[in-house]
Amino acid sequence: MGKLKIIMLLPFLLIGMMMSAGCGSAKDKGIEGTWILVEEFDKNGKKTSSDELEKMGISEKYEISGKEVKYTCELPLAKKPVEITFELADLGNGSYEFKMPKGYTFASVNLDGDTFTYEVGDGDNYSKMVFERQ
Repeated sequence: MGKLKIIMLLPFLLIGMMMSAGCGSAKDKGIEGTWILVEEFDKNGKKTSSDELEKMGISEKYEISGKEVKYTCELPLAKKPVEITFELADLGNGSYEFKMPKGYTFASVNLDGDTFTYEVGDGDNYSKMVFERQ
């Protein structure tokens, strides 16, 4: 009788294990990790792709761990990479802020799975930045 109960419960155990393995989806990972700029949109919605950014020599990366956000930007005009460290503020529901010292918000970030976006500038200098988890 004990073997029969185990055989009957086995399918339920397997289903439970498969469902719990799915719980580690991209939405559950949070914002920690390495993020690479993959596209940028200007005020008119014109997209600059990752290939175009690469051809221009532009590279942006965030490395996020705990409350620390390390930003690295490489530009053709800069002799060495620009590096800035921010503090991460978790606002809940996939919203975050990258804060500079003294509380100034550098970026208000929206996380959606393995992509986060934020907007910078205004008017002619507006850009929407799109980063993907590496």
